[in-house]
Amino acid sequence: MFLAMTLAHAGVVDVATVSASRTLPDDEGVSYAETNTTDHKQSTVWVEGDTTGSGLGDWIEFDFGGDVELTSFRIWNGNFYSYDFWNRHNRIKEIELTFSDGSKQMITLADEMAPELVTLEKPVKTSSVKMKIKGIYRGTTFNDTVISEIVFYDKRDDGRVPVKGYNASSVYPADADGNYDPKNLGDGAVDSLWCEGVEDGDGTGEWVELKFSGTQQISKLELVNGNAYNIMYFMKGNRATEMKLAFSDGSTQTVAVKGSPSKQTIPLTPVSTSGVKMTFTAVQTGKEFNDLCIAEAVFVE
Repeated sequence: MFLAMTLAHAGVVDVATVSASRTLPDDEGVSYAETNTTDHKQSTVWVEGDTTGSGLGDWIEFDFGGDVELTSFRIWNGNFYSYDFWNRHNRIKEIELTFSDGSKQMITLADEMAPELVTLEKPVKTSSVKMKIKGIYRGTTFNDTVISEIVFYDKRDDGRVPVKGYNASSVYPADADGNYDPKNLGDGAVDSLWCEGVEDGDGTGEWVELKFSGTQQISKLELVNGNAYNIMYFMKGNRATEMKLAFSDGSTQTVAVKGSPSKQTIPLTPVSTSGVKMTFTAVQTGKEFNDLCIAEAVFVE
């Protein structure tokens, strides 16, 4: 069965600066800074700093450094460090968006531990967006409201091919840290992963299939290999060193993969296809976990 995660052609908007009304102070070396919301990691979070309440009225603002035509954003609402932390902390229910021209939109968010794609009522030309907390879902333990990550999109077509569904040969079972579904390959967070779930193998021969929204011409693959949360976790787990790509016209290409947690761009012989099946034909084993993981995989025209 394919797991759906469709996003029409859109460009990822770079954020120049992030500011907040207040922020929970660092604690034992753990930062809760507002900049954690744009570091491409769902396990680092912004926590509002209201010591007497739940953060109602607090805000976080994103400046793009110039005008963009904003169409949507994806938000990791709550504390995605673990299932336990997500349940124990507050999540945002209603959020007020204010744009640089003074216009506003009110958004109601779902209470679900999954990145939520929010499409604006209509595209807005703006150089910034301020998000004010207007309502919350209460956590079971802490009266702190949390955002883990946000990715903004504009009207530009940056060539990334929209994916309408993901499938995989196997999936590692969800645990206290979250799920390892193949749809995580396209969410923009380098610490949410697809991991294979075969107990007695290193991931060689396992595969992930991406189904596109129609036939697309692709010329490269943007890949983040392994668990890219940090170099320590990357070295602990298995990562790919080679993969075979199979296309809907029956052709295949075999490509080498660098053993690095940084994003790599893999050039392809251009091909028109309605999907790609990526079979991992060679794997580097990790120091601790014998599970192959991939953080991100995006095909580009």
